[in-house]
Amino acid sequence: MKNGYKEPQNILISRTDKIGDVILTLPLISEIKRLFPTSKVSFLIQSNLKDLLHDYEGIDNLIFVDEYPSENELQKKISSYNFDTVFAVFPRFPLALIFYTSNIPQRIGTAYRWYSFLYNIKVKEHRRFAIKHEFQYNLGLLRAITQNVKDNIVFHFKYSEEEKTVLRNKLLQNDINMDVDYIIVHPGSRESSIDLPLDILIAAVKRILEEFPRYNIMLTGLPNETEKANKILADIPEMFKQKIFSVCGIITLRELMILIDNCKLFISNSTGPIHIAGALNKNIVGFYPETPPMGPIRWKPLSDNNIILTPEAYDDMNSIKVDDILAAVKNFV
Repeated sequence: MKNGYKEPQNILISRTDKIGDVILTLPLISEIKRLFPTSKVSFLIQSNLKDLLHDYEGIDNLIFVDEYPSENELQKKISSYNFDTVFAVFPRFPLALIFYTSNIPQRIGTAYRWYSFLYNIKVKEHRRFAIKHEFQYNLGLLRAITQNVKDNIVFHFKYSEEEKTVLRNKLLQNDINMDVDYIIVHPGSRESSIDLPLDILIAAVKRILEEFPRYNIMLTGLPNETEKANKILADIPEMFKQKIFSVCGIITLRELMILIDNCKLFISNSTGPIHIAGALNKNIVGFYPETPPMGPIRWKPLSDNNIILTPEAYDDMNSIKVDDILAAVKNFV
């Protein structure tokens, strides 16, 4: 251990923001378990991720920040675990104060917030400069207490054949067959980045249907993203209507993970599901702006098999051409 810090055994990791951010924190959990195999790890997240992570290897407890209506109730919950170490991956003042008042001995967080005095182990890195990947920034918190950290990209997503069968039957009830080779197109991003314009994506989808007739296309998204999927469907020529389907609002987040794991290619803007695809090491074509806080250096998916398209003109996503998208797709199908 570095600087006389104690080996952590009862650990809290706090990451209470979006799906993709949480997924890119999972390699931190894997590395903690590698270095401290007898440790117990609790993960403080939003409850909408319970479906995805309830049986994730390496997570001993899930604590859902939004299930506690007051900070006082959350503080009591955190205190009851008697954590010896907390990694504040997503820094927020109310949580930093809770970790302090819960008397967690080792509180690891950023050195660059006005409330950073509440952390007693401070990490001097500005993530907004985006000079490395988000998962590496997350591992940097662990490097604050031990020099033995490796940049390992390890995920443990899993599901049963029974779960896959349940999903298959659910889709069949909606006249969708997941046993046919398919490509997933995820058109939304929940405004976490700058999207590829929908008209360019629609033109690319049409070309994919024309040039790769053996593949169906699945449109995925949250229920509130159904409108984008419907716009794509409405613009598809009649001859291809039986080759493209929307599962928006039909499947759960965990079922989306299963659907992604069985696809041939995942096409998406920078958003949470692209990181599910990355964690599953799928073939990916992604669309990213160049602005450092949103760009691919920090936020690209962690798959070995990805092609990231960025604008020819700085952050002008209209400059991404349909031909470039098709050329990327051809690498995988």
